[in-house]
Amino acid sequence: MRILEGVIPVLITPLDKDQTVDESSLRNIVNQYVDKKVGGLWVLGTGAEDMCLSMSQRLKVAEVVCNAVDGRVPVILGCSFFSPAESLEFIDRTKHLEFDSYHAMPYHQKVSLDNIYMWYELLANYLQERGKTLWAYTSGNWAVRMGPEFVARLKNIPNIVGVKYSSSNMVDVQGAIDLADDEFQVITAVVKTFYACLALGVKGATSVEASVFLDQIQNVYDLYKQGSEEEARDAQRYLNSTLLNYPSPAARDNFLRVAELKYLGSRLGLCQEWVTPYYRQLTSDEKLALDVYFEKYLSSESK
Repeated sequence: MRILEGVIPVLITPLDKDQTVDESSLRNIVNQYVDKKVGGLWVLGTGAEDMCLSMSQRLKVAEVVCNAVDGRVPVILGCSFFSPAESLEFIDRTKHLEFDSYHAMPYHQKVSLDNIYMWYELLANYLQERGKTLWAYTSGNWAVRMGPEFVARLKNIPNIVGVKYSSSNMVDVQGAIDLADDEFQVITAVVKTFYACLALGVKGATSVEASVFLDQIQNVYDLYKQGSEEEARDAQRYLNSTLLNYPSPAARDNFLRVAELKYLGSRLGLCQEWVTPYYRQLTSDEKLALDVYFEKYLSSESK
């Protein structure tokens, strides 16, 4: 298991209009990330619309990404399904691919922590028999709160090698970071707190916003690692200002900003703008607002 350090983009899922996976765009995005020396790839996470993708779509994403990466950076592959049986099926159908570990997010908001613990035990034991490892994945947006004390319980399950701890509660984040050691990694996920998490000792963080704002996020990390803490703090403030000014009208309906990110990605030549049918596309007026934003913050003239 390689160490995840730096910026780990949450890989979006490029789609064609007919909802098939846009394999060409996916390969291009992966290669751009690798060329920019990201710390790894978080594949089939929530920012990838994973809960809205079919088994066949997810299998295609896994195949394309693993083949495109070819071991050049760590890959953590999502196996989160509402049905545990589907998670196990996905594992069996992807275990031959080259990647570092699986990750799993519980999507049942009403299930108790004890039941979530049993679910993680099931996956971890199943993977151990197949020579693969597992990352836990927490977010109050998708399941009951999993505090540091619960992560400490998960850490004791053999074959769970890390946790992606997604929270704006910096006390909880510190508690999770303190659990990291040579056999258990901890990364964070809230990009607006990246500098603060680095100061608390985290080595890496995921971000779906990295699909569009990778350079700005990496700048925070690079400056901090160079010891330029004041400049890193200023870069974080600029990044936060950029994100706070980011129009996200469809997020009121979609919750995720996936439609906005994909539209901005289309302006950057990364992907098409199509999202899964659970979410809605942007209106013409919403695209115009994002066009203005793009020219101010993301066009070559603005950099």
